[in-house]
Amino acid sequence: MIKNEVLVDPELRRKAEAKLREDGRPRSPRDAMAAHRLVHELEVHKVELEMQNEELKAARARYFDLYDLAPVGYITVSEQGLVLEANLTATTLLSVSRGNLMNQLLTRFILKEDQDIYYLHRKKLLDTGKPQMCELRMVKKDETAFWAHLAATVAKDEGGVTVYRVVMNDITEHKQAEEALHESEKRYRTILENIQEGYFEIDLAGNFTFFNDSMCRIFGYSKEKLMGMNNRQYTDEETAKKVFQEFNKVYNTREPIEGVDWQIIGKDGDKRDIEASVSLLQDSSGKPTGFRGILRDVTNRKKADSQREAMLEALRDSEKRYLELSIIDDLTQLYNSRHFYAQLENEIERSNRYEQPLTILLMDLDKFKAFNDAYGHVEGDYVLSRLGQVIKRCLRETDSAYRYGGEEFTIMLPMTTSEEGIVTAKRIQTELRKEAFSPVLGQEVYLTISIGLAQYKPKEEMKAFVHRVDQLMYKGKKNGKGRICSDDGDIQ
Repeated sequence: MIKNEVLVDPELRRKAEAKLREDGRPRSPRDAMAAHRLVHELEVHKVELEMQNEELKAARARYFDLYDLAPVGYITVSEQGLVLEANLTATTLLSVSRGNLMNQLLTRFILKEDQDIYYLHRKKLLDTGKPQMCELRMVKKDETAFWAHLAATVAKDEGGVTVYRVVMNDITEHKQAEEALHESEKRYRTILENIQEGYFEIDLAGNFTFFNDSMCRIFGYSKEKLMGMNNRQYTDEETAKKVFQEFNKVYNTREPIEGVDWQIIGKDGDKRDIEASVSLLQDSSGKPTGFRGILRDVTNRKKADSQREAMLEALRDSEKRYLELSIIDDLTQLYNSRHFYAQLENEIERSNRYEQPLTILLMDLDKFKAFNDAYGHVEGDYVLSRLGQVIKRCLRETDSAYRYGGEEFTIMLPMTTSEEGIVTAKRIQTELRKEAFSPVLGQEVYLTISIGLAQYKPKEEMKAFVHRVDQLMYKGKKNGKGRICSDDGDIQ
């Protein structure tokens, strides 16, 4: 009996025997077991070899898929820098056939300007024996450049010779995106550093984490001092509460706010007015991380606004004074006749619209010409001035009095009937009788006034209305002076 010295995988032996049976190969007769066992063993071993060969083919196919069709390039380089082996991806990246790539210096495919990068990369690999990585530009067969990431390790081949295993990855798109981001950040920073407004970012506690140079100018602090500064350090207590409320509103609503005004305290202790727009900073998951905003120093603008408002107020006062001067009689401090007609037109319109009564009084000082002739115009002007004061004392807030001309005066009584107007007329006469004038030392003179009054008739022409009252006043003077005359008759 021949002993089999070959070590066989039991599972492989089981599968080989099963396959042998499926193929219909005859089993050795029991009585010829000893004679034919060697043949059987050889046949099984043959099947085992066939199965191992199939598995090897499948493994080689898998190796081809994993190595040759990998998404990255694999290159084996000799100590002299020659390409010994490369997968299909590497040849595709370099746009060269595998045959034309073999035994070529790898540096031939590295951009001239980046040769030093590869030299330092390889030197560090040799010196340390540890895996090394670098980024450089490589060139294809048509001399088109692309960015590559190289990861290299030191290894030994089957013969024990030192080689370098290089993994090559095309990172052109990544580099382009990185460059675009760099340019965007550069433009962003250039804009931030050149704008007059202050740009800032703070954490949720209110501490500065980033800002531009304009912020240092506005606050008066250096970058080192301003970095990390909390808002409570440059605002008073009341302002700090206001700032907290505004930022809390942004935090809760996630909505930005604009035009928020508050005061800051600069390094020199001076308070400055600022105007800010604030929005929320969030991470990729949407979690709030802080705030950012644009801040403007509006101190000078507010001062200018305040000065402008003061000038406008002064101008309004001046215009008001000018208007008063244009409608007020200097001597009596009552309105003049021009203003009387303007106001009467308004009151007549109101009376017609709302069907409200309107009464006017027309008054004339009795024997005033004789007084002037006897005592002079200075004393006469004094009488007119005193009469203006008497009239003012007798009127309501809604009433208005006018110097109609010379010694004639008129009074407008809105929402007043003629009967109510008579009460006012009597009050004026009574007050005037109390006024004693002393044009000559030791002599007292008392004056009387004749008054005509009438109530406005609906749709009556203004001139007709005034003429009617004027006629009533002269009627009172003819009837004895110091009298009140209305549509209802003459009143002593």
